[in-house]
Amino acid sequence: MDTTNGFTLKLGIVPIKRGTGFTSTENALIVKNKTLAALKKIDTPIELITVDTVVPDGLALSPEQVPAVVSYLKGQAVDAVFILHTDFGSEEVAAKIARALCKPVLLWGMRDDAPSPEGVRIRDTQCGIFASSKVLQRLGVPFTYIENCLPTDTAFSSGVENFCRAAAIVKIFKGNNDSGMKILKIGERPDSFYSVMSNEDELLSKFGIEVIPLPVNRLVTRVKKLIEAPTADLTKYIVSLKSRMAWENLGEEKLTALAAMVLFIQEEMKSQNAAAASIECWSGLAGFFGFVPCQVIGELTALGLPVACEGDINGAVTSAMLHAADYNRSVSFFADLTVRHPQNNNAELLWHCGPFPRVLMKDGEAPSLDDGGRGNWRLQDGDLTILRFDSLNGEYSVFAGNAKTTDGPKSTGTYVWVEVDDWPKWERKFIEGPYIHHVAAMYGHYTAAIAEACKYIPGLRADVEFS
Repeated sequence: MDTTNGFTLKLGIVPIKRGTGFTSTENALIVKNKTLAALKKIDTPIELITVDTVVPDGLALSPEQVPAVVSYLKGQAVDAVFILHTDFGSEEVAAKIARALCKPVLLWGMRDDAPSPEGVRIRDTQCGIFASSKVLQRLGVPFTYIENCLPTDTAFSSGVENFCRAAAIVKIFKGNNDSGMKILKIGERPDSFYSVMSNEDELLSKFGIEVIPLPVNRLVTRVKKLIEAPTADLTKYIVSLKSRMAWENLGEEKLTALAAMVLFIQEEMKSQNAAAASIECWSGLAGFFGFVPCQVIGELTALGLPVACEGDINGAVTSAMLHAADYNRSVSFFADLTVRHPQNNNAELLWHCGPFPRVLMKDGEAPSLDDGGRGNWRLQDGDLTILRFDSLNGEYSVFAGNAKTTDGPKSTGTYVWVEVDDWPKWERKFIEGPYIHHVAAMYGHYTAAIAEACKYIPGLRADVEFS
C-alpha cells in the first residue's frame, strides 16, 4: 500500500539578457550561476529545468529564440517559469515566453553592484524589470514578483518558496496537462444538508473541475468481494491498523470491511487520477457494514488522497488545494467549525465525529476506534492554515487564515481547539458567506501561497484578510 502521494514541481529557468552589446556575457553568467546555486539550496521539492541546451550559454536575448525556448519548456512539461533578469533584459522576450507558456510566472533580477568609481553601471537590472512587468500587464499575463535583492537574501528564498507552493496549488487545481482537477464523488450528500450543495456544471465550465460519480452500490459490491477473497495487501493492512489503534470495540469483521474500503477507494482514486474525493458517509454506508467510514477518510487523507465528509464536493476541492500547498507531503484534516471556547473569545473547536488522520494525533493520546468506526483522539499542537473553497450565485472564492492550537475541554470524536487573531471577524465571514462550517486544515502557514495561486486561476477570488 502506498504511503505517500507527494510530487515535485518542474520550474523552468529562463535567464534573459539585453542583446549582445549592452553588457558582457560574463557578467550575465555570474548572475545566472549565483541564482541557480541559491535555488538549489532552497528546501523545496522542485526540479530546475534550464534552457542551456536551447540557446547559447542558456541566455535568452532575442525574440527569434522565443519559439525554441517555449517548445523546449512545453516538452519538459514545466509547471511554472522563472524569468530571470541577468541585466536590463528584454521585455519583449520575457512577455512572449510568459504568454506562450500560460504557466505561473516568477519575475526577478539580482540587485546591482555599486557603480564603479567612474560612475559606470554594468546591469541596470531593476530598470529592466520595471519594463518587463509593464508589458506583462499589457498582455494580461499574471505574474509573481520578488523584490530586487541578492540571491542569498531571505527575501529571495522565501519568495521562491512561496511562488513554488502557489504554482503547486495551480498545478493540482488545473489538473494534469491542464485537463482539470478530478474529484471522486462517492454517493450523495445527506438529503437535508443543503449547505454542502455544489454546482457540477459551474465547476466544469469555470475551472475544468470534473466530478466523477461512484455509486454506493458499486463500492459495496467491490468491498464485499474483497472481504470474501482477501488479498495479501488486505491482510497486511489489517495488521497495520491493529498495530496503530485500539480496534477491539469495532471488532474483526468491521475492521476487515474498513480496511477493504480504504484499499478499494485508494485504487479507484488513483485509477481516475482524482485529487480528492467526497463521500456520503453516515447517511449511506453505515447501513451496509454497520459502521461509518470515518477512519476510512482519515486513512486515505493520510496517504495524500484527501476525502471530504458528507458529500461535500467543494470541501474536497478545498482539501486538494491545501494538500498541494505542500506538494502532498503534509496531511490535512476535514473539520466542522463547531463551538466557541468557553473562556477564550478567540478560540474555536475544530471537530468531526472521527475522521481526523491518526498520524496527526497528539502524543500521549490513546488512539481508539469505537463500535461505529469513529476515531477518538485530540490532535497535536502547532500552527495551522484553515481553508475553504466555496461559491454563491456563481461567484467563487477561497477563505484562508492562520490559527494556532490551544488548550480546551475534552471532546468526543477527533478534535482540536484553535485560536485565531479575531474570532468574531472569522465568525461573521462564515455567517455572511459564501462559506459554510466545513473547512480543511493543515499544519503550517500557507495563506500567502494560496493568495498567490488565485492570481493564476481566473474566476477565483482570494479572501485572506484574516491571515
